[in-house]
Amino acid sequence: MTEGITGSRAQLGAWVVSEKRNRVFDGSTEAENPLQERTRIILPLLSLDMRITDNFGIQAAATFPNLTRTAVVPGIARTVNFRETFSGLGDTSLVGWYRPLPLWRWNVVLNFGVSLPTGKSEEPHFQRELNNGSLVPTNRLQRGSGTFDPLVGASLSRRVRSFTLFGGMAARTPYAENDYGLRTGASSELNGGVARELGTHRVNGFSRVEWLHRQQDVCLGIPVLEGGGHWLYVTPGLAVQVANGVSVQAELKLPVYRALANKQLDSAAIFQFGISRRF
Repeated sequence: MTEGITGSRAQLGAWVVSEKRNRVFDGSTEAENPLQERTRIILPLLSLDMRITDNFGIQAAATFPNLTRTAVVPGIARTVNFRETFSGLGDTSLVGWYRPLPLWRWNVVLNFGVSLPTGKSEEPHFQRELNNGSLVPTNRLQRGSGTFDPLVGASLSRRVRSFTLFGGMAARTPYAENDYGLRTGASSELNGGVARELGTHRVNGFSRVEWLHRQQDVCLGIPVLEGGGHWLYVTPGLAVQVANGVSVQAELKLPVYRALANKQLDSAAIFQFGISRRF
């Protein structure tokens, strides 16, 4: 999703999201990890925002996921150190944004668009390959959904003295199965927070509370034993204008509560870093 741009015609952004899923949770309780399974996710993202009019614009964004999964699988003859790595183009998105007139001094931006199935998808084998206590099926993880998925969202902000209050919501709502009978679970997010200048207009600190809900993927009409749940994050961050039109931003998402749909791997934190340039 995008908050749109003002004062310039275009903005180019580059982000990287880093996450290491190395802890096992069963619902909200941490559990054992007998196969020492790990999933490392590095997700670069490139985006281009263009303002068509003062109140309307579009954003195109592409992801390039890099995933590595490891496990230690005991056998009769020897222990197998399983490792799988792949990377490439993921799904891309095309989103339009519209900024109506302020509502009760709140600035509002509405988002509407679609996720395009440019990421490679493969035939899943969930039932056959979930064995020996493994938390993750040994087929390749999916880089893309294989479907056109609607995207909707909205954000709002308001200046109150030296603070800026902000909030937003976003949802991805897949409604169809891909060629292999897999439908990615729908996801929705709600967040709110506050930002403030730190001594100079070039440096802003912010803190955000986020609630994320993700449904389980469904394969041939059956929910798979991976993914799904509720997360509550607290996210501190810093945004710095380093040059004219150039800004960098870093934030750390810390899960303070989770209620997962099943036993699965999860991370202790998610780190995000980005740089943007306005033209």
